[in-house]
Amino acid sequence: MYNQNVPPPPMQNKPDNYLVLAILTTVLCCLPFGIVAIVYSSKVDGLWNSGNHVAACDYSQKAKKWSIIAVIVGAVGIVLSFLFGLGSFMFSDA
Repeated sequence: MYNQNVPPPPMQNKPDNYLVLAILTTVLCCLPFGIVAIVYSSKVDGLWNSGNHVAACDYSQKAKKWSIIAVIVGAVGIVLSFLFGLGSFMFSDA
C-alpha cells in the first residue's frame, strides 16, 4: 500500500494523531463518523514509529477530516432537532 523504503523529508516532525478530538466528536457529536476518526488516529503513532512516515501523515489528515465531518454532522443534527422540536411545539393543538 505505502512504500516504506522512502526516507522521510529531513527534520519532519511526527504528525498529530487527533485522538482527543476524535474521542470528543464521537462522544459529543456523531458516533459513526467519530469512530472512523478514532480508527485512523489510533494508527498514526504506530505507523510513525515503524518508519512509515508517509502513511502516518496520511492517516493523521484522515483522522482530522473525519473529526471535522463528525462535528459538522452533529451540529446540523442539533440544529434540525431544535427546529423540528420548535415547529412541533408551535403547531400543536394542545
